[in-house]
Amino acid sequence: MKKGVFIFVLGMLFSSLGASVTAYFNYGLFNVPKGSPFVETYLTIVGSSIKFKPTNGGFQGSVNVKVSVVKSGQVVTSNNYNLMSPVEKDTIQVSSFIDNQRYPVTNGVYTIEITLSDNNDLSKKSFSSKETFTVNFSASELSCSSIQMLESYSKSTQSGNITKSGYDLIPYCVNYYPKNLNKLQFYFESYNTDTVLGVNQPFVYSYYVERKEDLFKPQGCSGFKKQNTAKVNPLLAQIDISKLESGNYYLVIELRDKNNKLQLEKRHYFQRNNPIQLTQEYKNKRSVNEFFGDYNNVDTLKMFVECLWPISSATEKDWGINQAIKQDPDYMKSYIVDFWQKRAGDSLDPLQLWLAYYKEVIIANSEFKCGKQKGYYTDRGRVYLQYGKPNQRVIQPSEPYAYPYEIWQYYRVQDQSNGQFYSNKKFVFVNKNIADDCFQLVHSDMRGEINNPRWQFEISKRRNDPNIDKTKPDPLIGNNAEDFYNNPR
Repeated sequence: MKKGVFIFVLGMLFSSLGASVTAYFNYGLFNVPKGSPFVETYLTIVGSSIKFKPTNGGFQGSVNVKVSVVKSGQVVTSNNYNLMSPVEKDTIQVSSFIDNQRYPVTNGVYTIEITLSDNNDLSKKSFSSKETFTVNFSASELSCSSIQMLESYSKSTQSGNITKSGYDLIPYCVNYYPKNLNKLQFYFESYNTDTVLGVNQPFVYSYYVERKEDLFKPQGCSGFKKQNTAKVNPLLAQIDISKLESGNYYLVIELRDKNNKLQLEKRHYFQRNNPIQLTQEYKNKRSVNEFFGDYNNVDTLKMFVECLWPISSATEKDWGINQAIKQDPDYMKSYIVDFWQKRAGDSLDPLQLWLAYYKEVIIANSEFKCGKQKGYYTDRGRVYLQYGKPNQRVIQPSEPYAYPYEIWQYYRVQDQSNGQFYSNKKFVFVNKNIADDCFQLVHSDMRGEINNPRWQFEISKRRNDPNIDKTKPDPLIGNNAEDFYNNPR
């Protein structure tokens, strides 16, 4: 029987329809060099949502927890246990409580599903959650863990499921920070800095809060820590958010080498509810010139230029490449400002256009990166930025005799590089390396994109066929590519 760690959870409690177990569920991915990566689950049970029964010294709740981790349709690990609440003196005001588990995994695409049932009230609805995640840690390249948000941390006296780098870490499972929470506390790990940057070389972790809507960095919400390279470099830190006003934000962690070159970046989204008086700094509306004038880091400006290429014309791409090669901050700023002023014309705000686009760049970099390659340079990321989010996206990570593939469909789409509109267009992506997350565009019916009538041979692992007149391989049991292409859902 597993015992939960006591925690008083602050923040909004989201009620579900009807009487049910209410909980927050989250997970994180971590690596153990020369060992096995693992997915770590964070679970907070809302005490008021379950039934408490008399026990020695008071009242106690009991929740049955079922967890399954699935890869390629096969259960690779599972768990079924009862989680006990702290003993309460009465049932009028009960606390929430947490659980923390770890499950070893290897590189690949997984689905994790968790189901919670109230052992003291079997008529109550169960809580269920399912998430898909990708594990892609390298033995030689720079990589990182998830950002684990914390309720608190303390020096550990003995090792357990909540222990990392000599500290007991109590997870904070929601991305909402109310007025009475004044600290962002978090834990993070990077891997193989010694291999990539050199043995015992200095580097800096910088971390800061960035407003989601306009990338503004509120004053006082940042910090840095110097470290030397190692196989694992942990970061345990906190940021004072007592003066951070209500809004949507990112916690951003950067790893910069001794030359101040950005080597790695990780983001975590959160919401803040703190109704305070707006400062003049927040009230002033900045122009696109003023906005980019605040940036002087060459790497950042170079990324701002490069991320425009999916929506650039051929001429603009040539100019963008030249500006990125020159790496002159003033030239790059001028190019970016001119790009968005032309896009805005006389009726739109160029800064708002950029901010809206950069939100999508962040999504593309998060969801569609390929190894060290930024998401906007990959096929899926480029299509996402050039044509927008697809109306239908078929994700097929495993299928007999087929590589992992995706099929995207757009009902009505505008090509952002030329402004033209099209209807009912599809894109087919294939990942032939399997171990990584690099998908290649192999077919589309969009004008100007690769068009391959034999695209199904690209998906099929058994595609060799000397008959070039055939446009698709012979039917194989379990292969659904043609059906998904004709009827995306």
